Amino acid sequence: MPLVSGREADVLRLLGRGLANKQIGTELGISERTVKAHVGSVFRRIGVADRTSAALWARDNGY
Repeated sequence: MPLVSGREADVLRLLGRGLANKQIGTELGISERTVKAHVGSVFRRIGVADRTSAALWARDNGY
């Protein structure tokens, strides 16, 4: 079973590229509020507390 859902993986990939929540929302066609919810869920699932750690985790794990 994957660690993150498909949409969370999309968000994680874009977060790893350094995009802001608003930019991620625009790219994926979802609201900034929804992006924030996905980011929080991703943080919990991968065990990080901030965007930098999440971006590094994404890089190290092939996202």
